[in-house]
Amino acid sequence: MEFAEHNNNIIIKVPVTAEPLNAATIKQGLQDAGFGRCFLLQNQLENLLVEYQQLQQKVKALTLAERAKVLSYPLAEKRAAQLSFELSDDKMTAWAIITAAWGGNPISANELVKAAQQFGIIFGFNKEQIIQLVQQASRAEPGSRLKIDIAQGRQVKDGKNSWFEPLIPDMVRRRNQPLVESEAKADLRDFGAIPSVAKGQPLMRRHPPTAGEAGVDVTGVITAPTPGVAIEWQLAAGVELSPADADLLLAAQDGLPRAIDNGATVDDVFTVKNVDLASGHIIFKGSVVINGNVISGMKVVAGGNVFVKGVMEGALIEAGGDITVMGSIIGHQLNNPGTAEAEYSTVLKAAGDIHCNIAQYSAFNCQGELQANKYLMHCQVEAERVTAGTPDKLTGKIVGGHYLLGQTLHCGQLGSPSSGVVFVKLNRRLNPLFEQQETIRAQLAPIRVLMDEIKQRIDKQKKLLAGQVDETLKRLEQEFEDQKQLAKTLINEVRELEEQRLQIVPQLHVKVSQQLFSAVEFQFGKEIIRSRREYGPSMVAVQDGHPAINPL
Repeated sequence: MEFAEHNNNIIIKVPVTAEPLNAATIKQGLQDAGFGRCFLLQNQLENLLVEYQQLQQKVKALTLAERAKVLSYPLAEKRAAQLSFELSDDKMTAWAIITAAWGGNPISANELVKAAQQFGIIFGFNKEQIIQLVQQASRAEPGSRLKIDIAQGRQVKDGKNSWFEPLIPDMVRRRNQPLVESEAKADLRDFGAIPSVAKGQPLMRRHPPTAGEAGVDVTGVITAPTPGVAIEWQLAAGVELSPADADLLLAAQDGLPRAIDNGATVDDVFTVKNVDLASGHIIFKGSVVINGNVISGMKVVAGGNVFVKGVMEGALIEAGGDITVMGSIIGHQLNNPGTAEAEYSTVLKAAGDIHCNIAQYSAFNCQGELQANKYLMHCQVEAERVTAGTPDKLTGKIVGGHYLLGQTLHCGQLGSPSSGVVFVKLNRRLNPLFEQQETIRAQLAPIRVLMDEIKQRIDKQKKLLAGQVDETLKRLEQEFEDQKQLAKTLINEVRELEEQRLQIVPQLHVKVSQQLFSAVEFQFGKEIIRSRREYGPSMVAVQDGHPAINPL
């Protein structure tokens, strides 16, 4: 058997003898001759074997001499590697597909890039991916198909609006962090000075909007970005713009700085040792600093932040900003104990956040977060978020109480071994949606009844007129159409509210980092789940449309 190459065809020449010849022998011969990776022409192989066997019969019958006949067939072909391309629907990704060569020439990296450019791919080539593909294809089994992304477009980046950078960190939020005097000594009652500023001190810097970055797909089509918008300052009391820099906000007076949307304010600060019978109730438009305690029955109402360095046993603290209590918050239930309608002797209300160490038998209402470093015991809470513990250690405890939350509850331990019931309702943002939906459905009911009545009158009028149209019929049809449009509008409002609900639900969860006890009831919308035993670290969230308790 001899093999020769001619115009990428592999020609076999084999003399006819009495020796048997089969496909395996021929394929092995191809392999030995260095043509094993070429594309085998199966039909030619079969024709060769048939003709060989026919002639072999003549050799065996001695009517044909051995080797008198030499068969020549094109048995295989050298086929070069094949290359094609695909684009994603958005033309932000391009793939190259190489079909490995049958003994022919492989695809080089340069050939791939040139072919891609001819195909229309001109941007975002990934050199490493291209080299990886051609190398793998050169070693791959003949005819195998390899695909890899060789180019990535650049996503458009819209410009950012003006943003405001507080220059005083404590202006945003002041955490309860004791001063450390040395590595071995810390006074847990000393939290340092209350943050304050002097007139003329820089408070906040406005950064200009950015133009954004244009996007380019792999075919070179450019998508222009939407530039950011310049946002104006919101100038509140106690601040002013720098005469030399319109993007710099300064304090116009001494006082307590507080960040607001697109700006800041400097509150007047009222300082008092204790709030007791000697001081009377404190009602102040700015911020209040209490270096001691708030005695039972006393009230503090402030337009800004309230800082209490001691214990809060008073009747009320209400703040237009944040409330921080360094000591304990101690109250007691006045009536309806253990129910959601219970009234408490100590109430704290804040337009911002509330921070404390320990609280028991007290009521809280804040628009932001309630954070207790150690524990909350039998409290009534309405807040966006509740955290029991510190930012670095989520070890705080929550025992008993009612919680109406807008987003999350995080703690170390939830509930107690004595099975004191804890009610956690993550419905603060959902309840208004449900109420609006019920109101709209109540409005829809009489509209549907009216539409049925008008429809009956229209049908009756049509029968009387026997196909004719008069002004009464036109008026009824117009009235029906008006009611129909009103109903559609109300139905769309219900659907929009439902979409809002579906967007809120995935954000709701309860995270317990150490232990979840039994008798804790969780409510997500109208769905309720209750812990029936003790759990380890757990996450409570809506899963497949229903609340579930899963291990962390």
